[in-house]
Amino acid sequence: MKDQADKLREMANNVRQQIETELRNENRRARVIAISSGKGGVGKSTLALNLSLSLSAKGKRVLLMDADLGMANLDIMLGALPKYNLYNLVQGNKSIEEITITGPSGLRIIPGGSGIQELANLSGMEFKRLLVALNKMDNEYDYMILDTGAGISSNVMYFLLSADDVMIITTPEPTSLTDAYGVIKSLDRNQFPGRVFLVVNRVVDESEGILVAEKLKLVCQKYLQINLIPMGYIADDEMVGEGIRQQQPFIQLYPRSKASRNIDNIAERILYSRGEESTGQEPASKGIRNFFKRIMTMAR
Repeated sequence: MKDQADKLREMANNVRQQIETELRNENRRARVIAISSGKGGVGKSTLALNLSLSLSAKGKRVLLMDADLGMANLDIMLGALPKYNLYNLVQGNKSIEEITITGPSGLRIIPGGSGIQELANLSGMEFKRLLVALNKMDNEYDYMILDTGAGISSNVMYFLLSADDVMIITTPEPTSLTDAYGVIKSLDRNQFPGRVFLVVNRVVDESEGILVAEKLKLVCQKYLQINLIPMGYIADDEMVGEGIRQQQPFIQLYPRSKASRNIDNIAERILYSRGEESTGQEPASKGIRNFFKRIMTMAR
């Protein structure tokens, strides 16, 4: 009986050591970029999907997560009917592989749904198992793009504050700009340590996109501690709406359209941006595992 008990203890120790070893394996970490907006209807989900595809086309391994818990619609945009989502993962009845669906050009997508509050209720061992699974994802992807909800609700802020970078999308309309500034102000109030990008959507021409971005950047410099980084603009292109109607990404349907070229330019800036001008280096990525770990800490 004693020998059997010793063997059981040894097996338990081996499992524990394996988990701890995998959790310490941080040689490669995916970069987490959360895309958000101050209000709905400004093109947030469309940007998340098409930007993910553009990064993939440039050789990057991308995981797209529908993190808009209230209005998840990436599956609708793609005409997909996913069986499972993040909730099934945190409940432990489905694996990462089982909840992830394959989108256009092999893009991997985690469908939207509930799951954030469930993360806060996991036991210590359950969460360790989840982290091991997520640690594997860090080795499989270069970027995780989050399509978050709009506004500054607690669930939205959990995602934004846990990401490496936040990308705010707005239109030139005064109400959209005001609401976008509200999100940026919330990031500043919560001392968000990452980079904050800006994309201006539905612009008439390049000059409008540049002007709107510079105005908002100056306001942030004057009243906040956030260094807003303009990443580009997206033209008011009818091909975008056509892609939505056909439930296909416009960047694949109309790769030579103005909006598609704009998306490609934004992707290029993400790939070649080096973050803080003083150091010339991109801030270190915290990875997918640590992203979820931070969410759990805030949600409790």
